[in-house]
Amino acid sequence: MDDVQRFVYRALRSDEDVIAGLRARDPAANRTISQALEEGKVASQFLHATILPEVALYYAKAYSETSKQQIVEIDLEGFSGDIVDVSDPHACNCHDIPRSSKAYNYAVKHRVVMLKGYIRPERLSHKVCHTTEYCIDYAGRRSLDDFVSVLPEAMRQEVNRYWRPDTLSTRRRRPISKTSLSQAVHEDDAAQKLVLKKASDGLAQEIEKLQARKKVIDAQSRELKKRADREARLKEEARERKLEEERRERERREEEHLKKKLLAEERRGPKIRARCPEKDHLYDNFDRKALQVALGNGGYIAIWDHAKGHAWSNIPKSLENKLNGRGYHQPHATMVALSPDSDGYYVQFSDESAKYCGPESFEELVATSKPPSVVALGERGSWFVGWPNGNWEYDGLPRSLRNMLDSNKHRSVAKLSISGTSHDQDFDEAAWFVHWEDDGHPVWRLKNAPDILSERLQEVQEKGGTVRSIEFGSYGEWVLRYGYAD
Repeated sequence: MDDVQRFVYRALRSDEDVIAGLRARDPAANRTISQALEEGKVASQFLHATILPEVALYYAKAYSETSKQQIVEIDLEGFSGDIVDVSDPHACNCHDIPRSSKAYNYAVKHRVVMLKGYIRPERLSHKVCHTTEYCIDYAGRRSLDDFVSVLPEAMRQEVNRYWRPDTLSTRRRRPISKTSLSQAVHEDDAAQKLVLKKASDGLAQEIEKLQARKKVIDAQSRELKKRADREARLKEEARERKLEEERRERERREEEHLKKKLLAEERRGPKIRARCPEKDHLYDNFDRKALQVALGNGGYIAIWDHAKGHAWSNIPKSLENKLNGRGYHQPHATMVALSPDSDGYYVQFSDESAKYCGPESFEELVATSKPPSVVALGERGSWFVGWPNGNWEYDGLPRSLRNMLDSNKHRSVAKLSISGTSHDQDFDEAAWFVHWEDDGHPVWRLKNAPDILSERLQEVQEKGGTVRSIEFGSYGEWVLRYGYAD
């Protein structure tokens, strides 16, 4: 054969680069053509290529562990090394490769052209085909036939026409080797040495330029980092200041809340004196956080501002059932009133809903009005209801209490309680207590107090105590809440 294909193709190994040119792994080897074909993994003096780009694609994809995922076109025009074209049966016969041998089958199927000699970089097309963009459903190292069977036709045509429309149309005359093997290797070594030196110098210059550019970029990056660090530091300082301010504000609010809580407890009366049948039970359960203690017909109830926050003894059964039936997730009692001579009661919850049992006039009023702030139930169906705006209504109260309220309509009632009477007492002789919302004088009024209560009041006041509330129950029953100024 006097002529051969001018353009052949090779899938680059990971240790090959177009900038250095291409050369066989062992240029000084002396293996036969058949050996080089049959034992491709053994280093030889031949560099394998193919006349079909799609075959090169097969090697790039099927041997991806050692492939660089690049295909190059080799221009053999002017190549002075040996070109061993075994890409078809006739070519194999010319090189005495036995038909049906392993070497023959491999060479013909893979359209092999073997090159002996150094291929300079200028013979490699600058247009390199990067095969990573070709996604092929091809698992494992199967045969070329398997690969071609799953290769989409559009992809096959694209890679075959990547460099030129017809890769097989251009041929060149076969070069005639005029030197011995050792001389050819020596000349190729010298040529490759010059190429590598030039490539190395070029890369060194590029590296030097890149390093200079890197210095500029690094300098700018350092300035950016300085600004970023400064901004981060300022931001962190601002964050810490904010956290400190929030901490101080939180402590201030907590301190203020604690003061308000203690003040509220002080205003409710952190200490008690009591005279009632359930006094011992009350003393065992009471503490300064109790919102209210109410006395009724022989019993009492104390409530706190949290779920299930209540203690009682001998209260109306219907009220007991309503309180016991509430779960922790339901609103809790915040105000309560008991009747001194019946099972009447009023209880208001934290959602401002209420349950009650009392005289018809009382029930009609609380059912149609806004949530009250004060409720008191007296004997014989008497009652008092006051609201946060200072208004109040009452019915059937003792005469002295009515007169006192009517003469102080400009003041708002904070607490009010009415006692029961004995069988030989007139209803108007019932004891009552009123504590005003404002700081006007007097702050509170007490009428018809039992002697023992008056004595306890005198003891408290002589020791500098302040009366906070008095709750009455049945005749002779009372609870005094008081405190001492710090």
